[in-house]
Amino acid sequence: MSDDKRATIRKITICGVGLIGGSLGLALRKAGYDGQIVGHGRPVTLDKAVRAGAIDSGSANLAEAVADADVVYLSTPILNILEMLDRVRPLVKEDALVTDAGSTKAAICDKGAVLFPGRPWFVGGHPMAGKETFGIESADADLFQGARYALTPYSRHHLDPPVVRGFVQWLDRIGARTLILDSEVHDEIVTWTSHLPQLTATALAVSVMDNVKVPEDLELSAGGLRDATRLAESPYRVWRDICLTNAENLTRALTTLSQTIEHLRDNLRSRELEQAFERGNDLRAHLRNRFNTATRAPHGGSGARGENHGN
Repeated sequence: MSDDKRATIRKITICGVGLIGGSLGLALRKAGYDGQIVGHGRPVTLDKAVRAGAIDSGSANLAEAVADADVVYLSTPILNILEMLDRVRPLVKEDALVTDAGSTKAAICDKGAVLFPGRPWFVGGHPMAGKETFGIESADADLFQGARYALTPYSRHHLDPPVVRGFVQWLDRIGARTLILDSEVHDEIVTWTSHLPQLTATALAVSVMDNVKVPEDLELSAGGLRDATRLAESPYRVWRDICLTNAENLTRALTTLSQTIEHLRDNLRSRELEQAFERGNDLRAHLRNRFNTATRAPHGGSGARGENHGN
């Protein structure tokens, strides 16, 4: 990246310096970003983020935090992002980029399109990276390495301004692999690849807890239970907003899963059970191949599915 490209972004404000926001700050520093990184949030969290090196300074005052920022990065829970868009709009400078890290995109991008039809710019985003733990204590400079990073602009023209191009180049430098797609298509896909696995793990954990009532009996479990319930460690306060803003897609997915489980139940003594195992094995093989390819692939580049070409 040339120096003139990097010079377009001299200040980045991260609103919500938790796992994702804190990791972004650490990743940018590791990648050589030498501009100013400011955090916004609770003072106790900001103090931890400064000590961790994720931000240079922080402010609980939003206007103070975003003043003169070239990029404002919203990485709070989704309902907070929706609320903060209203608050940020009159505070940012005309040529700034406002972006987010919300796990659902349609509701956020619909509001962003109304509030930010042009200058300043809004581009929705979702890094497909994370952990079961959360908070600045879990932040990791390598969190985005090899991870897909979905960008959901209302229009492809919103990717053209220098500040947006500069931010996308920094995503490349921190190891993310950008993918451009429509916000509604994004929500449909992640329903199956991210949200349904979470709810399935939670349902399995609840079922085991309700039926294996003696804690010592869990010693009779092997790695399968630990692996299958790993996502059940995720915090409700994050997933509440995801479920609220993706309820229709999740209702359809859970109905399909319920039907599949019923099919397994009805075929415990049938060879159709073998077919289900074979299809499950096929998915696992596909995921292994995709993961190996992704870790070997060079950083950057973008795919396109359901892209928004209008307006």
